[in-house]
Amino acid sequence: MAKVVESIGKTYDEALKSGLEQLGLTEDDVTIEIIKDQSQAKKSFFSILEPRQVKLLITEKTSGKHQSHSKESTNNIEKASKEPVKEKVIVELDNETVEKATVKINEFLDDYFKVMQLDLTKETKYENGYFYVTISGDNAGLIIGYRGETMEALQTLVSAVANKDCEQRIRVILDSENYREKRTNSLKGLAVKEADIVVKKKKNFTFEPMTAFERKAIHTALQNHPKVTTFSVGEEPYRKVVIALK
Repeated sequence: MAKVVESIGKTYDEALKSGLEQLGLTEDDVTIEIIKDQSQAKKSFFSILEPRQVKLLITEKTSGKHQSHSKESTNNIEKASKEPVKEKVIVELDNETVEKATVKINEFLDDYFKVMQLDLTKETKYENGYFYVTISGDNAGLIIGYRGETMEALQTLVSAVANKDCEQRIRVILDSENYREKRTNSLKGLAVKEADIVVKKKKNFTFEPMTAFERKAIHTALQNHPKVTTFSVGEEPYRKVVIALK
């Protein structure tokens, strides 16, 4: 597997030098992607108070003199993939906790819809350790927002409310107009398509910033791919998924 490092510096050269030193490689041995460059960003009044920062994603090329190293890394990955993966254990909640959490979720959403003047309804059900909340109505699209960002933010708020003063972990998943399934299927198709291009061109591909839900869909779609791997880089809300050769 190609070595990858995320490097930060006050200038491009400083970030590049730091990354190459970490990898023990030269510039000819890597591909470089600029993740963040404040020196090129549009300036605002407050930005002058921020330190200048350049962030690079530096990836080792998988061909040439480092080919034998890549094969060794691939063999290690294949060996590790045969080992059993521990699944996350979801603890079932007792009836009292489920009832209390359901009341909190419903009351919060009712108040939210009222304040936002949205004519919406919701259905909350607990199943297999999760509270699934389906929101319906003529204005349901407003809850989803651009690529689900509004829904993700609302889900975070609902989860915080449900978990307040609760000893057990409350897991909440919001959905509307079957958005999550549609978006997941769309992203999985896109992931497979981009993975084929990465294999053909032998060059990493980086998606635009995505929510945690969207990133998970990409990772899941390619987790068993024989030739590529995926990982996330950057900081929220600009975190991205990278597809790279194994």
